[in-house]
Formats: sequence, C-alpha cells, structure tokens
Amino acid sequence: MSTFAALAARAEDRVTSAVVRLLSRRGYTPRVVTYPSYGTVDRSRVRARVLLTAPDAPTPGSVARRGWRNLLSAELPDAEVRVRAQPGQGPDLLVARTDRGGYLDAWLDVPLEPGWQTLYLSVGEDADVPAPVQVVDPAATHGIVSDIDDTVLVTMVPRPHLAAWNFLVRSEARRKPVPGMPELYGRLTASHPDAPVFYLSTGAWNTASALSRFLHRVGLPQGSLLLTDLGPTGAALMRSGREHKAATLRRLADELPGLQWILVGDDGQHDPQVYETFAAENPGRVAAIAVRELSVGEQVAQNGLPGPTPATRRAVDELERSSVVTVHAPDGRALADQLAEAGVIG
Repeated sequence: MSTFAALAARAEDRVTSAVVRLLSRRGYTPRVVTYPSYGTVDRSRVRARVLLTAPDAPTPGSVARRGWRNLLSAELPDAEVRVRAQPGQGPDLLVARTDRGGYLDAWLDVPLEPGWQTLYLSVGEDADVPAPVQVVDPAATHGIVSDIDDTVLVTMVPRPHLAAWNFLVRSEARRKPVPGMPELYGRLTASHPDAPVFYLSTGAWNTASALSRFLHRVGLPQGSLLLTDLGPTGAALMRSGREHKAATLRRLADELPGLQWILVGDDGQHDPQVYETFAAENPGRVAAIAVRELSVGEQVAQNGLPGPTPATRRAVDELERSSVVTVHAPDGRALADQLAEAGVIG
C-alpha cells in the first residue's frame, strides 16, 4: 500500500466518522440496501450496504431518490447486519459487520433451490429487507457475463460530463438500451435457460437500484450486479476498472467451475483485452465473446479516437486467431445472428 493511499484512506475514515456522529445526533438511522447477488445450492453470497438516512426519507435507491439524491446519504462502517431465511422470524443464518465503506460482502452456508431466491437482511431496529440471490443450477453448462455501459445501456462513459449528466440529472425513464440488446439476451437465455447472468461494470454501487429497474423496464434478464466504488482503498487511491473486471471474472471462474462463459462487452474501453486475457488463462472455459462496436461518435466520446484503440484492436485480433468464437457488430441483433451462425444460440 502506498503512503499516499494510506494517508487518503485514513483521512476518508476520519471524515466518515465525523459525518456519522453528526447525522446520528440529528436522528439519522441505519438502513440496509441489498444488491442482487448469486450462489450455489449449498452456499450463497450476500452483498449489501448500510447507510445513515433521515427517518422520514425514502429508502436509498428508491424511485423517490433517483439521480443525485442517492448521494445524500452516509455509509455506516462496522454496522451489525443479520441475515435470515424468512422475514422477521427464524434463527440468524449469519451475523456480520460492514467494512470501512459500509459494505457487507459475505458467504454463508445455506441450502437453496436453483433459481432466484430471497434472503432477508436487517440492521438495528430496521425492518427486514429482501436480498435477491441467483442460485446457479448444478446442471447449468453456461454463464453469461455482460458489461453495462455502452454495451446494454447508452451512457457515453467514461466521458465525465456526459456520465455525470446521465447519473445526476437525467430521468431513469429516458435512459435507452443499446439497440438490439434485449433481443440478443432474450435469445441467449432462451438457448441456455439455466445460465446465470452477471452484469459486470465499473459503475458505482449507488446506481444499483436504478440499474435493476432499467434492466426490467427494457426487457433485459435479471442478473447479479457486480459493480465497484471509487475512493481510497488498502491498495490504491482509486480502483482500476480493468483490474476490477479481470479479478471478478477470475473469481467467478473459481466459484463456478462447471460453467463455460459467454462474455459480452464493447470495444470502447478494455473489455476485449480483459476477455482475451481471461480466455487465454482459462482454455476451454469461454464459449463465445461478443463485442459491440461503438459508433464513431461513441468512440470519440470514449477515448478521443474515431475507432478502437490500438490495444483493443490487438486484443480482438488475438481473439479471432484463437479457438474462441468471437463476433463483433454495432448492435445486438447482428451479434445474435452471428452467434446463431456459430451455433452458440438457437
């Protein structure tokens, strides 16, 4: 850990402590926000965050707190969170504490049936909050990992002023899917009905509730969210988006060893490089890679160039020379047709 990062982390902790003391004196109470997660029939991963909010304020992440209002809360470190199988009854399956950012990320041994199941989390005197868990069927042969920004959701990330406008100001109902992507994912899940879906993004956890509502509204399949957060950590001042994606893919491969992966991303940032490295490290574990080609305007907004960066082009070339089925097209419908020709989907 660098000295600068350590100093920044300690400074952030002091600020957090001061904010928690101030808001607690003003009557703010802890509330738990849960995130769609995943597991197996034997054990499940629960992910959540505990925030301090005014007692009469809407639940963080609700439609009443869209956009910039979701930033008006404070994380609560070292908060005790209880996990139950049923709301308000039964023994605690797990009692755990949040980390320095108010996050809970824990595995618990609990038998659950395949499909979407629900656990219940509570903090303090707050009511139990449902936590959806995607339980992977032992018979599943494939898993789907998808980027979000400019892969399924038009965002123009990482252009700061456009991303800020989309997140802080623009109404959720006006956010648009990338053309043809609902059709692509519909055909993927129809061909592989037991395949779990994971949305892997460098987006912040503050946007998780809005993302879940967007996916439902435009007809994209429900999936586990694998997001990140900015700020000082034990290893760096700011998280690396590329490393977040690479590390998360490696973790999924270890936790779900029986799956072959279908990876979907775009050529505006580092998806092709991350996917190419993952496929090389895990021979035979990648069934297909689909790369959405950004328009000239989107490429300029993403990286200042009218086309993919040289590193992205090299990664796509390496994928095409490998044995992995690799397709690329400007929209979801064309990607679906190419995957169908390759026999990946019906």
